[in-house]
Amino acid sequence: MALDDHATKGVAPIVRATDQMTAVNESDCWDAIVMGAGPAGAIAARQLGLQRKRVLLIDKARLPRDKVCGGCLGGSALALLNGIGLGHIPTACQGVSLQTFDFSSGGVTARISIADRIAISRRTFDDALVREAMRAGVVVCDQTYGMLQPATEGNFRTVALRHAGGQAVVRAGVVVIATGLANAPPGCVAQSAPRSLIGLGALSDSAPCNIVSGSLHMAYGSAGYVGVTAVERGRFDIAAAIEPHALAAAESPGRLVREILQSSGSRLTGDWENLQWHGTPRLTRRTTPIASHRCLLIGDAAAYVEPFTGEGIGWAMQSGALAASLLTGSVRQWDSTIESRWQRLFDQAIGGRHRFCRTLSRGMRVKFLRQLATRGLRHAPCLGRPVLWNLDRPLGFTH
Repeated sequence: MALDDHATKGVAPIVRATDQMTAVNESDCWDAIVMGAGPAGAIAARQLGLQRKRVLLIDKARLPRDKVCGGCLGGSALALLNGIGLGHIPTACQGVSLQTFDFSSGGVTARISIADRIAISRRTFDDALVREAMRAGVVVCDQTYGMLQPATEGNFRTVALRHAGGQAVVRAGVVVIATGLANAPPGCVAQSAPRSLIGLGALSDSAPCNIVSGSLHMAYGSAGYVGVTAVERGRFDIAAAIEPHALAAAESPGRLVREILQSSGSRLTGDWENLQWHGTPRLTRRTTPIASHRCLLIGDAAAYVEPFTGEGIGWAMQSGALAASLLTGSVRQWDSTIESRWQRLFDQAIGGRHRFCRTLSRGMRVKFLRQLATRGLRHAPCLGRPVLWNLDRPLGFTH
């Protein structure tokens, strides 16, 4: 269901670009402005709204929109949704329950039983989270570019907004940056890891390969890896992490993804010619600092690594919920210790998972290790259970 169907859900409409000059007044001072309406930003805005704070959530895209993502909600993501009262969303949005993880490399496929995983497109999932934020009283403005202004000693931060209706400079007690892999805000530096991969994604109306029903299919090759899974309404999500040099040399993104699938032993099906591919900047990166005066960075804007089986959504939502819990109470009187506390909390809650997935991703780039893992898991699938358990265990919620 799209945001434009708000009338049937009893929430205020999203503020479109043509109406924003009246909805966002320069004389206003918000308790919080959240920049970016993905899982991290929507959860942070919703949780702050539930604290009866006055919250503005902005996004540069027209909502809802597609995003490059594997679309998998693992055990930790589902546990967090349950913990904040949103556990109904994946099934209400017709997400697809996953029972197996198929791991293919060099013509060999291993199958591992999994539990507590649901596949859903980012368009549908993000849309549902934004509507929940609106129910909590959050004002949502899409097609709006925000630029954080330099910090000054005072009781607010300012953000310059630009949209079709004009421009405005608004104030907030705190600004939460959830703009994903976009450029770092002023005063912060985003550094990509050496050999970081690039993300590619597309949605297909038919199965792109011989995927088993209820399966998360992962195919590994020398140029990167590809994940394919069914999502809601009979569609299929294709997400890949690709070596930059391989993408530069490829005839097209779709051709490179097909080659990875074929080299792993997958049999291609469906209509590949008409798929619309979208890309991302380099995936593994870290921004420093992730907090400054009246400003917190959350989700991928703070740090991101290539996920192993789609853990990124869970990390993003966890950081959004954790940031909101840290900001409980009045934000007009800023506690300077919040900045160092946020850095520590983020590292404690998510840093360990990032390091674990980064180690797995590095290992899968080594052909010998990749083939050894595939053959070992094919003969003894139980060997993969500790890895999946570590990926799926709940992250925790509050600070």
